Amino acid sequence: MARSAASFPLVGLLIGGCLWTGWGLSSKYLSTEVSCLLNVLLLTVITGGLHLDAIADTFDAIAARKTIAERLNIMKTPTVGPFGVAAIVFCIMLRYLLLKAPLAINAYALVLCPVVGRSCCVYAMYAGTSSMKDGLGRSFVENTTPLILISSLLLAVSIMAAFGIRYLMILTVCYVFTHLCVVLFRRLLGGLNGDTLGALIELNELLFLLILNV
Repeated sequence: MARSAASFPLVGLLIGGCLWTGWGLSSKYLSTEVSCLLNVLLLTVITGGLHLDAIADTFDAIAARKTIAERLNIMKTPTVGPFGVAAIVFCIMLRYLLLKAPLAINAYALVLCPVVGRSCCVYAMYAGTSSMKDGLGRSFVENTTPLILISSLLLAVSIMAAFGIRYLMILTVCYVFTHLCVVLFRRLLGGLNGDTLGALIELNELLFLLILNV
């Protein structure tokens, strides 16, 4: 299963292509605002809303003044707390605003955004440790080898370089951010799991769009 992580950037590129196609079709007939909103909806449909759910679980857990074990139990519960709801709303609104901004509405932003998120996820799986005794997240974290990381990194770098050196620099910033998050999650949650990996994808996509708007 972990071997598939080497192709995560390609998966991101495919998702990005779908987003750009959706944007191209909707923007011909609808306003920029509506097209951006539909683009956010399209991404949610493609991912099944899993990353937003991961954001909610992660923020509910780290916001709780509990022990690591209690925080992990919070992540397992099916309910969403106030911090989780706030995190979902914030992520959706921020993505919409960043897509609406003139500097972000281009093929590069929509195509490369998912590539960055998934490439950084592979790095997190390699650099981090598992916080759970079971689950899909543990399988990825414990079995991501240097070869898988290098393969994923080469794919991501090749894709980003094809669009320009600026995007390689943004990818580097996102890798640094990911490493800091891995350290934070290790301290607060004892490591990584499926939810934190999904949250990292979402956060790095937002960071990528944010930097493009600077």
